[in-house]
Amino acid sequence: MKEKQPLFSIVVPAYNEEKFIVPCVESLKNLRSNFDIEIIVADNNSTDNTVNIVRELGVVLVQEKRQGVGAARRAGTSIAKGEFIVHVDADTRLPEGYLEKVYNRFQSNKKLVCIGGQFIFYDAPVWKRVLRFFNHWSLWLFAVSVSFGKVGPMGNNMTFKKDLYDQTDGFDKRLRYGEDMDLCRKLSVFGKIRLDMSLKCQVSVRRFVLDKRLWDYFLNFIKMSMVGKPRKNVLPHSEDI
Repeated sequence: MKEKQPLFSIVVPAYNEEKFIVPCVESLKNLRSNFDIEIIVADNNSTDNTVNIVRELGVVLVQEKRQGVGAARRAGTSIAKGEFIVHVDADTRLPEGYLEKVYNRFQSNKKLVCIGGQFIFYDAPVWKRVLRFFNHWSLWLFAVSVSFGKVGPMGNNMTFKKDLYDQTDGFDKRLRYGEDMDLCRKLSVFGKIRLDMSLKCQVSVRRFVLDKRLWDYFLNFIKMSMVGKPRKNVLPHSEDI
């Protein structure tokens, strides 16, 4: 009997995510969607208990030895069977109804090839939540403007059509930053790239600490938006995913 193709494959890159991977996967399992889905965790050389935890979660596990989020996303997508591929981070939590909203966006706009939404912190103080609101909107407007609509969706929640992805050279395994923006540029030749601010997910504030790492992220974001290449492709090892 032929195995039924899932409508959505959800890919989660992970590096030392033992504290976050269970809530992430459980949120995906609890989407209570009418669609057939598969969940794929792409482990990227974790040295903690991530792999053992994932093996107990009843999801697909793929292990990628080349370090970097681009390589991990590429590995997970390469084995995905779904018509639509959803990428999230290991600290992402998708709300109930997320997949239905995404599917409806694709059904109502046949030119749509990739979509993402805004992220909201679930563990941040009030001042960071307020700051996120203004930064998210301003940086989104900047990125869309300077890229002429070729970027927008982020790796913490982005969905694209697998058949179109297969017509590109995929996620760049060399990139440790901006792999999501790079892929959006590749997909943009097939149709519309959209960041839908009414589509929301929750993420941890852990990466948004006011230090040099955040400055590196910001400068990389600016350069990726403008020219499609990161300013600095070597991030601290703990930030590889």
